[in-house]
Amino acid sequence: IAPEMASIVERHPARVVLLVADETGAAGDIEAHVSAQCHVIGGGRQVCSEHVTVNAGADALQRLPSVARPLLIGDLPTALWWETADAPPLAGELFDELATMSDLVIYDSFDWPDAVRGVIATAQWAASETTDQAVADLAWRRLNPWRRLIGESLDPAVMPGAVEQITEIVIEHGPHGLPQAWLLTGWLATCLHWQPAIGAVAPAVEVSWQFRSRRGAIRVTIRRLEEGAPEVRRISITWKMNGRAETATFAETGPRRLGVTITGREVPRRALTIPMESRATLVAEQLPELERDPLFQRSLAMARSMAEALRPS
Repeated sequence: IAPEMASIVERHPARVVLLVADETGAAGDIEAHVSAQCHVIGGGRQVCSEHVTVNAGADALQRLPSVARPLLIGDLPTALWWETADAPPLAGELFDELATMSDLVIYDSFDWPDAVRGVIATAQWAASETTDQAVADLAWRRLNPWRRLIGESLDPAVMPGAVEQITEIVIEHGPHGLPQAWLLTGWLATCLHWQPAIGAVAPAVEVSWQFRSRRGAIRVTIRRLEEGAPEVRRISITWKMNGRAETATFAETGPRRLGVTITGREVPRRALTIPMESRATLVAEQLPELERDPLFQRSLAMARSMAEALRPS
């Protein structure tokens, strides 16, 4: 994380407290050091941000919140960027204490080793009555181009009747990209007022659900690809119009280029450029958004319903 902070604080000058679980350190030790990150702005002036790095040995992890608390600046918003391999709530009391100090919690569901457990735990925490922080998943921000192109292509003004007649959706993703695929499905189901019915899984390969709409059943299949980045790679949406099936397929058509092709109709091809956004850029863009995103919250809740259908009984 440390090298990424430079581009973040250039946009948002801040006091950064970097909490590190140091497995190589002495079991009960906590060590800290302070530095400054400076950059030049207009008129040759410098703006500097404070960086405090705290390393805790295995037995000292639970002391990290008490170390961080007096370092916060009370009249400024505080964001917690949770950067570990597991979902934040799975850290238990350590995460809970740090989250209560924060106005915004940022995490990334990419590469979660246990997608079912992670999504359920995070959605439960985000929906809790005691959780009043804004919550943000970087995997959701990465879906912005996909959601925009789907919305523009299937808008009733462009494709009348398509969204009401959807019968099947197939989403392909790279390894460990299941949480993002669930969020995208949750977004569609939320916007179109679908309700999940049943789920079935083919181990390590494919997950299918049945949704219900006012017009009938919709089958959603999420398929894992063997290689590639852990993100959504292709989406096919099929609907029936006048008894004939039509399919819109959304996929990258070139480097950083997302496009859509529609079978069964002569329509202009749509495409848009996917911004080159590093993880640090995504975090920097998220920091000013201190209000809860209702659409994300509802999509996460729907993802939880899908995950619970696959949880072993």
